[in-house]
Amino acid sequence: MRNFILLSFCVFAVNISFAQTATELFDKGDSLYEAKDYKNAALTYSAGIREKGNETMVFRYSFCAAIWSLAGMPDSAFHYLDMVSKSDKVSITDANGIKSDDDLNAIKKDKRWQSTIEKILAQAKKNSFPQEEFVYGRKDGMGLTLVWIKPKIKANGKAIIRVLSGAWVSGYNGFEIETALLQLYLKRGYSVFAVMHGSQPRYAIPDAVNDLKRAVRYVRYNAKKFGIDPSHIGITGFSSGGHLSLMVAMAEEKIDSTANDPVDKVSSRVQAAAVLYPPTDFLNWGKKNFNVLRDTNLIRNVRVGEAFNFKTFDRRARSLNTISDSILKYKIIKEISPIYSVSPDDPPVFIIHGDTDGLVPLQQSESFIAKLKEAGVANKFIIKKGAGHGVEDMMTEFNQFVDWFDKYLK
Repeated sequence: MRNFILLSFCVFAVNISFAQTATELFDKGDSLYEAKDYKNAALTYSAGIREKGNETMVFRYSFCAAIWSLAGMPDSAFHYLDMVSKSDKVSITDANGIKSDDDLNAIKKDKRWQSTIEKILAQAKKNSFPQEEFVYGRKDGMGLTLVWIKPKIKANGKAIIRVLSGAWVSGYNGFEIETALLQLYLKRGYSVFAVMHGSQPRYAIPDAVNDLKRAVRYVRYNAKKFGIDPSHIGITGFSSGGHLSLMVAMAEEKIDSTANDPVDKVSSRVQAAAVLYPPTDFLNWGKKNFNVLRDTNLIRNVRVGEAFNFKTFDRRARSLNTISDSILKYKIIKEISPIYSVSPDDPPVFIIHGDTDGLVPLQQSESFIAKLKEAGVANKFIIKKGAGHGVEDMMTEFNQFVDWFDKYLK
């Protein structure tokens, strides 16, 4: 009987992994999990991890452990948690998430649980980098914050602005900034500044752009305190974070020499940018003359409509009024499309985009790179075959970002 079960497992493993990518296996595992077919979900997820290998992200291991727990197989669950406890990417946030995960309740009474959690926490603390939060600006009576993440080795005097943004929503848990994707910079001595911006639905894209420019000015103004060279600042982000990064990178140099706040008297320019799958042209979204607001999947399903709900302030009435004038709205949509701000004096740009991205059309990066080439701006472009909208499928290419900044933040 035991041999039959083993044979069945092997046959299943072969079937689920044959001609399937890790992403496909993870997607299938997610579907099986939703259907509460936990054993097959766990088997499928395990196959995805094997297929992905060393590039598997930490949350895949912890989720796989949770599914094995739900399947009533504690040994397999602890196997994956043990792998988490040895990862150089696991964070304190990951560890706290595992501790509070209800899907792991079935194994929390196991005598191995406490020692495993302690190992995970110890590894997470070992992986952590010193962090300090600052208020870089204020609006509407609220503070705009960034977190300074410091390298453990001697700082190289260069800064990376990491735009924390997805669907033009920004924030973090208030405890720790995830550093798994920032270690490539920190391990080379870069000081990283993780920046939060005003988010939709309360704030539209133009507000977020202004916030990011203020953040760059703040970092530059306080360069001495942060131990950086103010002329060596790069910017990076994914998706909407990539879009906002390019908006800052392509912006015209405008310094308000009459500003009351000394921070606003310095430049918001950056010296290099490296981004993933960024929106760049909202007027030609995937094809010519197709306005982004016509993409119902993006606007309704991803729920980004409020990012494009532009408002004007009526000082007399002290009210915010939605802009409905189509000509004015067109003008703003063009202004927040970085492709229309490209000029020969712009900083070097590196873009990575998957050719199966279902949210941001590959055309967005292709047309933007073409514009950079036309203007004579240094650039690099990688189209990742088979990759969708996520960094997990392009980790090898993503790791080249630090080399890009090394080259242009000399």
